[in-house]
Amino acid sequence: MPTNPSKSKGAGPDTISSLRSVIPGIFDAAQHSATGHRKHAVALHKLQEQCHSLDPKDLTGETAFTQEFIRNLNKVLAIKKREPSADKIVKLVAIFVQVGHDMDAKAKTQRNGDSDDVFSDENRADDDEEDADDTMTSRFAETLIRYLLQGFQAKEKMTRMRCCQIVAMSITNLGAIDEDLYFELIRKLIERVRDKESSIRVHAAIALTRLQSNDDVEVNETLVNLMQNDPSAEVRRAVLLNIEKNASTLPFVLERARDVDATNRKCVFVKVMTAIDYRLLSIEDRERLLVAGINDRDSGVRRACVRMVGEGWLTFAGENLLELTAALDVVDSPAAGKVMQALFAAYTEIPENLSFDNELWNTLTPEVVFVIRATLEFFAERHDSDQLDKHLPDGMRLAQLLETMGAKLEAEAEDEQRADHEFVIHQLLLIARMSDFPDELGRRAMLTLMRKMLLVPEIPENNIEAVSDIIRKLSVSEQDFVRIMVEVVSDVREMAPSTSDDLPPERIRLETLLVSIKCLIIIKYILQRCFDSLSDGSAMYALLTECVVPAVQSSETVLQEYGIECLALCCLLDRNLATDNIALFAQAVRQGAGELHARGLAALLDLALMYGIAGLGSALGSSDVLVDILVKELHSEDEKTQATVAEGLARLLYAHRVPEPAPMLEKLLILYYHPDTASNDALRQCLAYFFPAFSYMSNENQVLMQQVAVSTVCKLGSVLKQQSTEGQSGATQGQVAHQIITWCDPRILDAIGSMNSTSMTGSSGGLRVAARMSSYAQIAIDALKKTFTATPNTRKVLVQALNKLAIDDTVSVVQLQQLFVLARTLSQQELVTDMITRNALARFEASLLKLLDVECADGINLEAWLEEPEMASVFEFVSSLDEDAPGDNDEDEDEEEDGNDDGDGRGSAVTGSDSEASESRMAEERVLPAMSLRSRMPVPAKYATRSPMKRAREERLEELTREIDELLESDDEDEDNEYLSS
Repeated sequence: MPTNPSKSKGAGPDTISSLRSVIPGIFDAAQHSATGHRKHAVALHKLQEQCHSLDPKDLTGETAFTQEFIRNLNKVLAIKKREPSADKIVKLVAIFVQVGHDMDAKAKTQRNGDSDDVFSDENRADDDEEDADDTMTSRFAETLIRYLLQGFQAKEKMTRMRCCQIVAMSITNLGAIDEDLYFELIRKLIERVRDKESSIRVHAAIALTRLQSNDDVEVNETLVNLMQNDPSAEVRRAVLLNIEKNASTLPFVLERARDVDATNRKCVFVKVMTAIDYRLLSIEDRERLLVAGINDRDSGVRRACVRMVGEGWLTFAGENLLELTAALDVVDSPAAGKVMQALFAAYTEIPENLSFDNELWNTLTPEVVFVIRATLEFFAERHDSDQLDKHLPDGMRLAQLLETMGAKLEAEAEDEQRADHEFVIHQLLLIARMSDFPDELGRRAMLTLMRKMLLVPEIPENNIEAVSDIIRKLSVSEQDFVRIMVEVVSDVREMAPSTSDDLPPERIRLETLLVSIKCLIIIKYILQRCFDSLSDGSAMYALLTECVVPAVQSSETVLQEYGIECLALCCLLDRNLATDNIALFAQAVRQGAGELHARGLAALLDLALMYGIAGLGSALGSSDVLVDILVKELHSEDEKTQATVAEGLARLLYAHRVPEPAPMLEKLLILYYHPDTASNDALRQCLAYFFPAFSYMSNENQVLMQQVAVSTVCKLGSVLKQQSTEGQSGATQGQVAHQIITWCDPRILDAIGSMNSTSMTGSSGGLRVAARMSSYAQIAIDALKKTFTATPNTRKVLVQALNKLAIDDTVSVVQLQQLFVLARTLSQQELVTDMITRNALARFEASLLKLLDVECADGINLEAWLEEPEMASVFEFVSSLDEDAPGDNDEDEDEEEDGNDDGDGRGSAVTGSDSEASESRMAEERVLPAMSLRSRMPVPAKYATRSPMKRAREERLEELTREIDELLESDDEDEDNEYLSS
């Protein structure tokens, strides 16, 4: 309802006439600064009240104000986005609607407070409801929204964007609007979230989130679909930040922690999840969120995840670290340790202020021991010996704690409690691994306890590893460590039941199998901590013959798997043993399945890296046998196997362990870009790091990359074209060529070397820049040669890639000449049909002329080039292009037969130097005229053949044909004359 007219001072007929000057003045002042927007909005509201008071019933003044307001707003609707002045006006509109809504609410409160008639509450409530539905601000807002909805269908994208932007900013303060308008607004916004312009979709999505309700399924589904599938990261972010967080939408919000855009992933942790109590999430959701955040490859996302835990979750836990740790489910969580270490690194005051008294040590729970272990690891990584000495108990105390927890574990019957006790024991072992055991009593007590723990039948494998580390630390030397562990293995083997025991045969077999597996696990951890070579008299050699070899020869698959792994570790310590058993590992790869196949493959790759493929290939007959095995596995259907072999081959190439590296490098390049490996993230991530690291490590590696660059691009042409035809996402052939050329660029290699202040490694240290550029320019030569036989699409890619090569004055003159001959021959072939590629080829020729210091092609002395021995290969290649056509060879043979006929039936034999001289003269006669002629003028359409030599031959053939026709015509005329005369 209108306000009291007495408050509208100055209202009169002149108010309407002043609108065209007052409102534009306010808009003009608002677009210069945003500081006075609230003041300008209040001034507009007062002006609106004055206009309303002129005619409260017919609303002519109010209508005039609205029309003038919209007229001024129209000037903003066509202005481009991110224009500060236009954005300020949009903000003014939103604040004006908000001011009007606040004024209406304040007036309603005052009316309710001024009335003292308690008997008229019901009637007053009805009147207030009617007033709330129809106010000056609500009428203005409804008119404005209806007007802006017309702009949703505008042809100009800026108009659609501004209309959606104003609606999005004003919709929060609209109050109650007409039901039909509400549904029309939702319908139009749903249309705009499908707009082709992402900026329009952003504002439409924001407006739609303001209208979201649990009852409107269509709106909720639309928003969720946008957040999941919209190609624009900005649109997904707008929905992520504004969508209502409830039980139905929260799972989709958590999915954005794996968004492809790093900014969106940061927003999940910093702006969304920081404000949500972690107790509202299930343990699985917390775990997925932490794993995604703490393992993210972007450091900013990792910091955002730690900030969420430190500033959000820790606050909800009442600053109680143990309560937060309990929520992380540390017993089964694979990410809790990394999260705690990152939290301590970001907030160092947390571990520094922790203290662990005797009472805490005596009442160890999984959460308590986890915090203690994480704190000690944090200080150990920082090499803070003072803090370690302060918190670490002595060796005797640790041994007593381990014995106490071991007794509890043996007495516990419930599985859940047993899991907690096992976790506590494992954490205590990790703590003991950080101790230096300065006192002799503690060392002896801990060593005795560790030997006893290894004899426990049900000890977990991770505890065996920790115990092995502790025993290695307690041992005097490696030989002492091996002796102790061999004695433990002997004691474990004695625990196996025998036939004399009163047990069923099947149980005896199973228990014997378990004992054998445990022995092999212990042997594995022994070998992983040994570096001395094996010898016939060593204790480890005895374990090899007594435990490992029988396991490899066993019929039990699980024993074969552990046996293969232990045998491979033994081979790493003895080269002769590796040579003798390489065939066994190859057989495991060829015939094995599952884990046996995987461990055999890992053994082959490790041994090849240790001794080289050439060093092991002789045992298989040749190096090619081992290479063939690895290449076959490289094309396995199992993605994990593919990734393992690709990583292994990358290591072998990087360590120069492959005898012929070029074919292997080409196979890895093709595999990296092949569409079939698009879903193999492990393989692609490994190779994405390997290729630049390999190329920029040394000049020799870069030369290898240069040798396979052109062939790789050509071989990928068909598969990448099929990929684009089928609508699959991935790199195009042009993008592949550009990336490989970047890896081949020697200037980047020099820049990296100078940036690292190190000289080039290998033989490239003293290599001249010109020599490195020579191999780089060979890419262009190979590419030009390949264009004559390549498919049209590949030819287009290769030609356009020529200008991406950094061919400069450091390239030798001979190579520049070769490039020009090939480029000019290609341009005369008319194989390049599209304008873009022709222009690219012309630019490349022009750059070559500039480097050759020649103004135009007429200035080239081809006769001198033919005399250069280095140019012979290029001219031979150009000449060989004539032999591609099937009919050319027959014609050449006929011409040679005709030429060899001397008229009396005898053929003239040309031998020795005369033959070579004649061939040289023929090459000069065929190449020189063709090249010199076409360097001066374009080739006519009728001479458009495959090579300039063929064109020259056809010209000569046409000339001979014309001479024969003239002779035949003269003979016919003579015969006609004789006939007429007779």
